Amino acid sequence: MISRFVVRRIIQGFLVIFCLSIISFAIINVAPGDPAAALYGDLADRLTTEERNRINENYGADRPVTERYIKWVKGVARGNLGVSYVEGREVTAILKEKIPNTLKLVLWTISLILVCSLLLGLKAGFNENSFWDKFVSGMSVFFYSIPSFWIALLFIILFSVCLGWLPSAGNKNISGSGGVFSNLKYYIMPVSVLVIAHAGAYARFIQEKVKEEVNSHYVIAAKANGMDDRKIMKGIIKNALVPFMNYLGITIPSFFGGSVVIETVFSWPGLGMLNVKAANSKDYPLLMGAIFMTGILVVISIMITDILQLVVNPSLRKQV
Repeated sequence: MISRFVVRRIIQGFLVIFCLSIISFAIINVAPGDPAAALYGDLADRLTTEERNRINENYGADRPVTERYIKWVKGVARGNLGVSYVEGREVTAILKEKIPNTLKLVLWTISLILVCSLLLGLKAGFNENSFWDKFVSGMSVFFYSIPSFWIALLFIILFSVCLGWLPSAGNKNISGSGGVFSNLKYYIMPVSVLVIAHAGAYARFIQEKVKEEVNSHYVIAAKANGMDDRKIMKGIIKNALVPFMNYLGITIPSFFGGSVVIETVFSWPGLGMLNVKAANSKDYPLLMGAIFMTGILVVISIMITDILQLVVNPSLRKQV
């Protein structure tokens, strides 16, 4: 039953990625710029028409959009996403260097957000009208209303410029030396900013769902019948986690969207910063590859969340 659900999700994922590739390719190909602009930048205006046409012809940019898309799809099927205009390297090789950095950032962020939001949300939900209830409500509204890039800039000014405690850019030493623990200091600020930007909203969601369960008729009836408080609490937490997992799956794309801003501010060498650099330099093969891989990561993340929902809530298995 679960295997059929997974197969169905995989098929749906392929359809989403296919539609994403068409839309992204169409938008990129109507954007201004060509291989000559990517290679020579502002100096491209000094090229003659013949030189510019020859460059476009060499890169296949003079062919119709449909023909280029079909060629690109065939390349993707062979694991070839094209060649970067600017770097002159295969897009696949560049993505292999950047994807692990983004995954580390996102996984650290999601892990800490889950811990913080569950602890705060459950504490506030089970203690209605208490300090924790008001604290979580106020915190979620306050941090949700502040742009993440502004928090990031404050962190850089405070912890890097003023105090000099943490590095303001990159994800490891320039020399490449040092183990995992010595490089953890590079993760502190970007991960903290993403956690601060999202944890409040997740904690508030858990808080409200727990309150709904605590005040529900079945809990009141269970207490009246003398059921053990621990069993009631476990049931409340389990029922609150089901919509929370659904909410997490819906909002997963926001982590990758938020990482674009954070990676740019902290010069984090991941997919988000790669998207920005490729767009600014009009390196469209690289941009297309980065968008495509980001879409795949989002689809896989949502698929994992859907499977976790089945694990948390066995009743959903009857619907798949």
